[in-house]
Amino acid sequence: MRKYRNFTQSEMSAKIAMEQTTYSRKERGISPITNEEWERFAKALNTSIEKIKDDIKLTTVLNEVNTFQTTHNEPQITLPLNLFNIMLKYTSKLEEDIQKLKKQKKKSCL
Repeated sequence: MRKYRNFTQSEMSAKIAMEQTTYSRKERGISPITNEEWERFAKALNTSIEKIKDDIKLTTVLNEVNTFQTTHNEPQITLPLNLFNIMLKYTSKLEEDIQKLKKQKKKSCL
């Protein structure tokens, strides 16, 4: 919504009386946003809190291949199922290889 209104992070942070770095962390989902801050954001953007939150959801859905979003400091990643399965198989293979290497190391130390 900030970008749609053509505000930089510096301009937005000045409008809501917040340090730019603090605002950036909140926008990226690193720091939580209080109810009072949501109200300040909505007022500065001349919109409702619901529209800002809907915009956040929409940007997440637009990237159909994969998404990364942090909500209340809880990272959420959405991947296609086939990519997820490949990652699981690869992780399992790596774990097997690690166990084999540990056994080889043990034998060589004896």
